[in-house]
Amino acid sequence: MEEFISKEFECQNHLNSDNKVINSIVDFFRTVGDKIEIENKNGKRVNAKSFVKMMGLDIKYGDIFTLYVSGEDKIDTLKRIEELLDKKEFYTLEKIEELNKEKESEGNKLLEEEILYLTPDDKKDIVKETIEEKVNLLKEKRDSFDLEYSKYVNYNIVYVKDNDKTEIYNMINNNIPDVVEIIASHYEIPINKNELKTFISELINIVEKKEMKYFYEYLLFNSVKKYFYNQFDTLFIKKLIGIGPIKVEYDMTINEGFVNDAIKTLDYVLEDKAKSCDYSIDIYMMPSTNVSSVDLYRLINIIQNIGKIYEINEHLMDNIIEKIKENYELKNVSKKFYSNNNEYLELVRELKDDLQKEFENVYVAKVRDNKNISIDYKCLNRFLRRL
Repeated sequence: MEEFISKEFECQNHLNSDNKVINSIVDFFRTVGDKIEIENKNGKRVNAKSFVKMMGLDIKYGDIFTLYVSGEDKIDTLKRIEELLDKKEFYTLEKIEELNKEKESEGNKLLEEEILYLTPDDKKDIVKETIEEKVNLLKEKRDSFDLEYSKYVNYNIVYVKDNDKTEIYNMINNNIPDVVEIIASHYEIPINKNELKTFISELINIVEKKEMKYFYEYLLFNSVKKYFYNQFDTLFIKKLIGIGPIKVEYDMTINEGFVNDAIKTLDYVLEDKAKSCDYSIDIYMMPSTNVSSVDLYRLINIIQNIGKIYEINEHLMDNIIEKIKENYELKNVSKKFYSNNNEYLELVRELKDDLQKEFENVYVAKVRDNKNISIDYKCLNRFLRRL
């Protein structure tokens, strides 16, 4: 029975699914005479000299995996592998611990500087005596703040038809005050609700007066959130130091800038949606699968995502998905086809680009009140024939 030695590593490489990264590692492994195996966090263990098997492990950023080496020079081999992986940002757990300590130390130093910057000169020596305690309190307060923003704001850009800004008013009236109060409560900073109400009213007044066709609610929401979050954070530091006054500012003049930044053109909207589509497809385009059902699932996810981005109605999306499912089943798509993964991925990208153009046309027609909205299925039919 072969005797293996092993070591655990953590992936800190954001590009770890890139073919070039894995290729370079596998190429090195193939120059080694010893046997090398790798096991992912789910316990799947494969031959590390096989590119296909390595890609199939699907090791992501933050994952811990184990490397096994067996052979006459296994100790030296493992050391050489450790040096190579370190350069590729796959670190041993010992190295991760060191990096975390360095990061924490650097972070604490920055927090110290931030606290002392806000401390008056006549109090600096007093504060320095308890700086470690204050750093820990500030760090704990910042790290423990967690807000699920998707509950409060829509990431789609609002189309303002016939000057109907109801959706925008509802978001400002209902969601922004809630979030401001949540942040204030977390930082234990008192707020004047009447002044906040006046701030919100002024925000709505500015929106009412502005001409707009497209409005990015998220940008407005995020700008206002940042404005108050930074205030509460700074006021919390002042509380730690023991200086005042602890007073929240409601600057009405900044509201116009927040609103202007959120008003967008159709060109901006289409460019934003195109970027979202590119990001969406990249998530699914790792050339590692060779099982048709997995590739079907991946394709459906891509199509559904770009459909959501262009706000295509569910009935239309269901028709497209059904057409694809029927053809996969009808043609009994084989594993042999998927062994040529690059060809398949190129085909998927072509379909994504073609469907994206169709969805964009539908979106533009919809916002321009064109009643004759339809999708040309030629691109879908071309893809299905090539299967």
